[in-house]
Formats: sequence, structure tokens, C-alpha cells
Amino acid sequence: MSTPTPTLAAALWDFDGTLADTEPLWIEAEYELIGGLGGTWTEEQAKQLVGNSLLDSGAYILNAIGRRDLDPAWVVDKLVARVATFLAERPMPWRPGARELLTSFADANVPCALVSASYRVLLDAALSQLPAGTFTVTVAGDEVSQGKPHPEPYEKACALLGVDARDCVVFEDSGTGATSGNAAGALVIAVPNHVDVPAAPRRLQVASLAELDAAGVACLLEDARVRG
Repeated sequence: MSTPTPTLAAALWDFDGTLADTEPLWIEAEYELIGGLGGTWTEEQAKQLVGNSLLDSGAYILNAIGRRDLDPAWVVDKLVARVATFLAERPMPWRPGARELLTSFADANVPCALVSASYRVLLDAALSQLPAGTFTVTVAGDEVSQGKPHPEPYEKACALLGVDARDCVVFEDSGTGATSGNAAGALVIAVPNHVDVPAAPRRLQVASLAELDAAGVACLLEDARVRG
């Protein structure tokens, strides 16, 4: 096994849309729930929720359908339960190159963290389908006080790993998540999926995780450090 690269302390991963293409499952659950409440929903509205904290998404849904008599937490509970059912019944929709890149980091002794707006029950469903120890730490959306785009989720992951965010790379598929990673101080590698990710300082974009390996990611971070 190769020695760890000093320029890359850790790789921090978003879950929905980055590690696994679960966004269609969330959208399916949204249509079911909103239809049952007598409301209407569109793909464009669904895209507004990508990367957001679940409570923010619940509030957005209730505002959009005029059901302010309901609690966003109730919406979240319903959506999480439905998506958990989907994940139990269907194969995990891994993004292309995701598991291979995780293996590359493991071979290079680069620790990985899973940092998601999804709740613990959903992360555990994903982790059960990966080799034990794939992620050194995991941070779920129901384990932080402020979700993405606030930096707290990534700051918490870095604290648990004992690393400086400036020495880490974040993988994200949404502008909301990318903002969180950048605000924590990390280099963000955006892998757009269902929504565009705006350009920003210390933010790169790739078409697929399959283009990357641990050595290449370390070089991208080193290049970013040189450019300042």
C-alpha cells in the first residue's frame, strides 16, 4: 500500500447525487407526497431542493403548495421514510466511477468522510452496501444544527478526522453543497448531475468521477494551493 500524500489530508463526499444518483428517488417521493396532499409539483421546483437541508426543503414544499398548517419536520419524516423504502427495494444507484475512486483513496491511505443532508437512516442504507471502513467518519443531516450551504457539516467532518479543511477536497453535485464545502475552506470538485454548479474560487468541475484517481485529486489540490 502506498504512503499517504501530504497534500491531501482527506476526501469529503456528498451522498445524494454525488456518491449515488438518489435525486430521482427524492423527486418520486415528493410527487407522491404532494399529490396526496392535493398539491401540484414540477421538475423545476424539485430541482430547487437539490443539495438543501431537508428541513429547508420541507418548508419550501409547504410554502409552494400553500399548506402552512403542516410542519416541515412532518414532510421530512414522510420523504425520508419513502426514500428509505426505495433504497431497500432497489439497487443502490451508484454514480459512475464513485466506488472506484473510493477504492483508489483507500489504496493511497487517504481517509474519506461522507457528509450529507440526508438523515442517518439513509446513509446507513448506503454504507451497508460498501466495504466496512470505506468512510472513516460520516455526518448526516440530522446530526448538525445548520445544514448546507452552511459550512458546519464539512467543518464537523474535518474536526472528527482531525484535519484542516484547506488540506481536503470536497466532492459535490450542487451549488448548495459546493458553497458549504468552500465555506469550510476546502477545494471543491463539482460533478454536476441534475443541476448546474456555478463557478467560484477554489472550485473545479469534472464531467465524471471516473476521470479521477487519488493521485490526480492530490495534484488538483496541490495546483490550487500553488495558485493561491
